[in-house]
Amino acid sequence: MIQNLELLKELQHVYAAKFDFTIWMTDEKGEVFLAPQGENDLCNVLLNQEQDSIFKKVKESIQKTRITTPVLYDIFPGIYILANSIVLENGKKYYMWAGLMIEDQTQGLIKDQLQNTYGKEVAWDSILAKTPLITSGKKQGWMKRMEKLGELVYLLLTEKKDSAFLAVQNELFQQSVQERERGVTQLLRDFFAGNTIFEFIGLAEEKEDLYTVTEVIGEGIDAFRGAQFSPGEGFLGRVLLTGESDYWENIDRDPRSIFFKRHQFKPKSMLCFPIKQYDHSTKLLFCGNIHKEGFSTGDMEVGKTLAIMLETHSVVNTLQRENDEQLRRLSSLIEICKLMVSTPDMKKIVYILVDIGVNLVEGTFSCLILKDRKNDKVKLISRGNASHDIGVYAKDVVKRYLAGEKQVEIKAPQVYVTDEGERVVECPLFTKGNINGVLCVGIPKQSEPQLQEHVNFLETLSIIGGVSMQLAHQEEAEVEDNRVNTLYRAIEQFDKEAYIENEETANLAGRLAMKLGLDALTIKEIGQACRLSYYTPQFIREIFPNKKIDLIVKEGKELIEVTTLSWEEACIGSQVYALAKIYNENKALEAIPKQIQGIEMVRAFIALVRESQIVEQELTLVDENAAVQRIDSVTSTIKEMDLSPREQEVLDLVIQGLNNKEIAQELYISGHTVKNHVTKIFQKLDVPDRAHAISKVYQLKYHTS
Repeated sequence: MIQNLELLKELQHVYAAKFDFTIWMTDEKGEVFLAPQGENDLCNVLLNQEQDSIFKKVKESIQKTRITTPVLYDIFPGIYILANSIVLENGKKYYMWAGLMIEDQTQGLIKDQLQNTYGKEVAWDSILAKTPLITSGKKQGWMKRMEKLGELVYLLLTEKKDSAFLAVQNELFQQSVQERERGVTQLLRDFFAGNTIFEFIGLAEEKEDLYTVTEVIGEGIDAFRGAQFSPGEGFLGRVLLTGESDYWENIDRDPRSIFFKRHQFKPKSMLCFPIKQYDHSTKLLFCGNIHKEGFSTGDMEVGKTLAIMLETHSVVNTLQRENDEQLRRLSSLIEICKLMVSTPDMKKIVYILVDIGVNLVEGTFSCLILKDRKNDKVKLISRGNASHDIGVYAKDVVKRYLAGEKQVEIKAPQVYVTDEGERVVECPLFTKGNINGVLCVGIPKQSEPQLQEHVNFLETLSIIGGVSMQLAHQEEAEVEDNRVNTLYRAIEQFDKEAYIENEETANLAGRLAMKLGLDALTIKEIGQACRLSYYTPQFIREIFPNKKIDLIVKEGKELIEVTTLSWEEACIGSQVYALAKIYNENKALEAIPKQIQGIEMVRAFIALVRESQIVEQELTLVDENAAVQRIDSVTSTIKEMDLSPREQEVLDLVIQGLNNKEIAQELYISGHTVKNHVTKIFQKLDVPDRAHAISKVYQLKYHTS
């Protein structure tokens, strides 16, 4: 019996770990027979409470409730436990308990109840967050597993007269649970060698929509190996349809035995048991005799025991493989997180993401498609063997994810099926809400639960990868900004006048770029070009080979010098640079060539300069009432916008130059509230920052006037 108890504890551990329950057994009086084991925090905390403990509730439920089959009921209001009874042949009765679980959306009410009963010292929020939630699908699965666990416990606690054969069964049972390297074939052979009941044993598995006999052991059955049948066909096929075990005696007199005879197999009696696999498929175990025409009740129990042993072996090994796989995946996520918090390196991140897709997910191929932030090109990094042209596939991914409005439509991973029938999990990588890449992993043919596990893991991987890439981009940008600032500050040491002039040019160019609604990266590069224009384009390109600063300076100087480069041929950044440079060097709009003054962008620049000139005159020549009138005119413009009264007040103070803390003091509200108002203002005005918001207000004021 000691050996049986050890096996019971092993099964208890396996089931508890899989379903996040704490499991224990009691006798019919509620006294603990098998100590609690498991990592269900809520159950473990309540088990240790002296007041209204679970042990006390269990004893009360045994007295009040008749438990004959697996049942789920609330042992505390809103807190549920699974219970099942095991009745042995000798009349002894035991109860199996597993818990705890709660219904969704009830965490708050349960927390209040627990605090009132047991106090607030326990971290109830954290405990309830990890407690399994009840759903219809999970409930049915728990019931079936509890029923199966009850059957296993029954067999282990039942005493047999044939103690020698029982010892063999128990040893094999323990080996099936504990020895992963011991395969099904070896278990069947070991069982067959110690049994005196069956003359043959066989196993059939699903192979390409048909069932094939894959294992045969015993007398007169060798020729039956490789036999195929479909669900519903013959004796074995019938068990597949019903899903229930069955037996046949005097088979040689049954017309249906022709199926066996075709394969030179002539059984007289046979038992057949369906063995449910963890991936929802079914194997068939069949055993019987060539010479014996029937079975006793004991014979059938032995066959049932063998079927349960094989099913347990499959479940335990699957759970252990899943656990190993989860540990490998977790270690990979940890490595990426380490890389993320240390010095992020874009190349390392990319190769790790692609490598994990092939190895941990066991994908057919893995590729990462990244959008270049500085141009319209994409980078493709791939590994593995795809069943299709990876280049053609990558272009299709770009069309579906990285072009046009698709960037805001697709948020979650997608399972895409190629023209060749290959399934690919596609996970977008986000940077500041926009898709900047897609991780694509080809998945071999697997069950839907396995596919969903891969999708969940790859989604987590893509989120971490996206954050890592964002940090890497930020670090690269910081390094480049430091280089730009160093070169710019160097100008001050030997030409202070040029240093001041370049700063003025950069400020004016930045205002024009914002007025035109250019993107943040272009605005930044225009400012950097203005500040570094003291250097030659060749030198700038050597220092910043991946940026457009040198191109903006080169084309801008050609536009100023009126070379063969026409205004329309230059990039928008070069045009902004040239306009700001021409005006700042001459301090007069008349210096702008007349042939380009009709261009819309040039007209916007002239209007911007004139508006700035008017502001300067008002500040220096007009009295205070005039200044107030100017502010009021901006306030009236703000009131025309689709903003709430409080948002209008906040925007007005932003334009006046107040920061969040000063706005909070002015309006007598918290800094957090100010931040929320500013965020909503940016969203409603469709602008990224304060500078763009101010520019938009003045644009509206200018167009209105």
